Amino acid sequence: MDQRLKQVLSSDQAKLLKYWSTYCRPDRLPTRAELGPAGMRNYLKHVSILEYQVDDDFKFRLTGEGLKEVLGYEVRGRMVSDECGGDLPWDGALRRCRSTRSPVFGVTPVGHRRAHHWMRLPLEPVADGRQQILCFDRIQFDEKGEGVLREVMVVTADMVRSPMAVHESVL
Repeated sequence: MDQRLKQVLSSDQAKLLKYWSTYCRPDRLPTRAELGPAGMRNYLKHVSILEYQVDDDFKFRLTGEGLKEVLGYEVRGRMVSDECGGDLPWDGALRRCRSTRSPVFGVTPVGHRRAHHWMRLPLEPVADGRQQILCFDRIQFDEKGEGVLREVMVVTADMVRSPMAVHESVL
């Protein structure tokens, strides 16, 4: 894995990204069926699946227990815009993930020495065109004591077909 990514990713994010990338092919993204619960058992609590809708919104299709910790309540079946508005990392990261067909991930400060580590991984669209996004969301305490001072979003470009390029923008 690129050294620049190791500086940004939590260990769970790195493991999930590696798992997702093993199912990538030059001509397609992993399918939802390929990414079964057994392969994600160590971080399944923090995984959810969102689906792009024809009205240009995303719907929570599957939610792990960890998402309740992030949002404070169950959101399965609800629209992202109703629950999160246009807040990052929800709106911007989901749209960037869908448009680039590349992973989008980052970290957002959420309080004293705590950070929201998040990742959005695109899945291959199904036959009727529905686009699903595999999401990882976990709030972690900063054990190093440094704290996260700013939000960071990283977009990987064409992870499968060419050497990984990384773009970092502070939002």
